[in-house]
Amino acid sequence: MDAVRAALPQAERAAVAAGGPGVAALLVSPDSPVTAADIGRMPDLRVIATASTGVDHIDVEAAAGAGVQVRDAGDYCAEEVADHALALLVAQLRGIPAQHRSVQAGEFDHRAGGVPRRLAGTRLAVLGYGRIGRALAARAEALGMDVRWYDPYVAGGEPDLDELLGWAEAVSLHMPLTAETEGILDARRLALLAPGTVLVNTARAAVVDRSAMLAATHVRAAFDALWERPPAADLLGHDHLVLTPYVAWYSAFTETEPYLRAARAAAEVLAG
Repeated sequence: MDAVRAALPQAERAAVAAGGPGVAALLVSPDSPVTAADIGRMPDLRVIATASTGVDHIDVEAAAGAGVQVRDAGDYCAEEVADHALALLVAQLRGIPAQHRSVQAGEFDHRAGGVPRRLAGTRLAVLGYGRIGRALAARAEALGMDVRWYDPYVAGGEPDLDELLGWAEAVSLHMPLTAETEGILDARRLALLAPGTVLVNTARAAVVDRSAMLAATHVRAAFDALWERPPAADLLGHDHLVLTPYVAWYSAFTETEPYLRAARAAAEVLAG
């Protein structure tokens, strides 16, 4: 809070629901939704700054209609998320989660995780080619992987998502959650993945259909982005789905950086 007040001296800690007249700026985390009703209670609001890279927890249309700017924290954790995506990718390609479960169960079988993949030459599809997708692609190419990517908003990628999924031996998701991307990996598209294909999600869980993912036991999945936190019981106990606790963004650097960026963004708007 002290660091935030260095940029915004009048900042106070409060819940979004406590906002009302006189509130000019909101600084929120990705766990703090801002609805149209919230925005409507704050007639003096000028900016909503979020300590995250995504804004799907904010009613952006309502904000725009009220003349309220929405700012995010930019690429503050792009390196961390790309690192975590790579870690999950390599762990699943090498079968490490299944090997660990086997040893913990009292077994000692080098075949417990199936035949580990050689990283060099692995066909990796990166879905979403923004800052994090590009950072993951660079890391994978440095390890000798054959990388192709899909992003309808960036020129130069693969034109057909279905064909790319059929080609891939591993897929890493880096799409924002929008009306167009929600559920883009549904049962039909998951069925296009060959048995043993690795699927990593460090973006937003809802770009994958939840029920279809739980049924897709032919895939080796690893999700850091979950449909809710902590995960409900139906997400637990699946050998084909490795979960990490929404940690991809985290490092010593990112503990405070997104809040500082959000505070500076809010201060910039208020000073304008």
